[in-house]
Amino acid sequence: MPQRSLTRRRLLQIATAAVATAAGLAAAGQSAPARAATTSPAAGTRPNFLFIFTDDQRYDALGCVNPHARTPHMDALAARGVRFSNAFVTLSICSPSRAAVLTGLYGSANGVTTLGTRIREHLPTFASRLRQAGWRTGMAGKWHLGNTPAEVGFDEHRYFTSNGAYYNRQVVVGGKKQKVPGFIDDWVADQAVDFMTRAAADRKPFVLWMCTQVPHMDHTMDWNPRKETLQRFDQDKMPLPATWNDDLAGKPPYLKTARSRTQAATYGYDKPEGIRCHWHRYLAALSEVDASVGRALDALKRLGLEDSTYVLLMGDNGWFLGEHGFTSKVLPYEESIRVPMVVAGPGIQPGVDDHLVLNIDLPATMYDWAGLPAPPMHGRSLRPILERRADAAWRERFLYESPQSVLGACPLYAVRDGRWKYVRTFDLKDRDKLVFEELYDLQADPHETTNLAGRPGHAERQKAMAQAMRSLRLEAAGVPGPP
Repeated sequence: MPQRSLTRRRLLQIATAAVATAAGLAAAGQSAPARAATTSPAAGTRPNFLFIFTDDQRYDALGCVNPHARTPHMDALAARGVRFSNAFVTLSICSPSRAAVLTGLYGSANGVTTLGTRIREHLPTFASRLRQAGWRTGMAGKWHLGNTPAEVGFDEHRYFTSNGAYYNRQVVVGGKKQKVPGFIDDWVADQAVDFMTRAAADRKPFVLWMCTQVPHMDHTMDWNPRKETLQRFDQDKMPLPATWNDDLAGKPPYLKTARSRTQAATYGYDKPEGIRCHWHRYLAALSEVDASVGRALDALKRLGLEDSTYVLLMGDNGWFLGEHGFTSKVLPYEESIRVPMVVAGPGIQPGVDDHLVLNIDLPATMYDWAGLPAPPMHGRSLRPILERRADAAWRERFLYESPQSVLGACPLYAVRDGRWKYVRTFDLKDRDKLVFEELYDLQADPHETTNLAGRPGHAERQKAMAQAMRSLRLEAAGVPGPP
């Protein structure tokens, strides 16, 4: 029978106390506020940070993971750094993911749980903290928050808002709107190269947030790669997801008519050729943004900055390409919430790591390398993992949250650990009313087709995951005070 969860008022009351102590955070399976590094990396110098944030790049959209993809520049970065094979976002949609990586906080705490809203005013970001400490801060590319880039700490900002055309795009430079010719992510790369070139000439440490438009769809709800790029890929050889014709048995009934399903139908996902067509166009567009990313990485090397710069590459969220008959994101299944993450830089030994890491971990990692105390946050520094410390304790599970309806999805929460995923879906009109539960054994059922919630033999697991969710929700809702 459906049951009621904790009320939002009670949740926030308890959360305020929960986040006040590091012990409470650790007990919830997450982390205490990140600690400052005891010594600065890169031989005592202040390192640079190049943070490349791609749009709608799913976890398997890398050539080193997927034989159908062609991303030589991202693959080369992964070859000289650490690729995290279990990287996730805390809410799979543009604005919340951006707020999460800026603040290191869940959306419930930073205020951004839907599109275009503002980060809460008192919260520091990696840009504001590093700027205060003497770093030059810049961003180039897509902006999708209610705050302006300047308001969250960027000295320099050349950007476009939300999504739109791949070519002849309107951008904002120096506070003035203008149209720029050519491919938008080539323009983004140009701005990144210009910023790094000037920072290198001034011998000032920098942090640059490079945010691409692609492989997000354009304003016509399609990918628009060049014809010659499309010809490099064979549509007939594109993958077909194992669950493309899923009847959604065991999933919330509303999903059969939700936007992720109805929009997919308009794309022709009821037939294999419709899905293969989209895979074809998606991977072609991805190869073009890879070339743009390559221009920034080549400039870093040409400027002699590679040995003093940490490069962080991550997708802002995943993307369904026919799995369960879905398109888009937000929903808590793997293709939506799992993303590529690569970290490379001085002292990092190449490899692949399978720890459960999150987008909110990246700010704490930058603070650690910068030798700065981190403000209270839900994320934690990846540095112990990257340095392969034997005593590096880490989270065993994490919370995924979508506390309000976004892109046609009902409010929902999920907890995922190394093997299990538990999902709670709530009523569209009453966010405290539980209407559906899901439990998946990802080891036996990686495609999430068999819902074990309510089945014999799984009651204790379901109960334990539900208890973990309550604890993690308390933590995620906590809002740290002013620094």
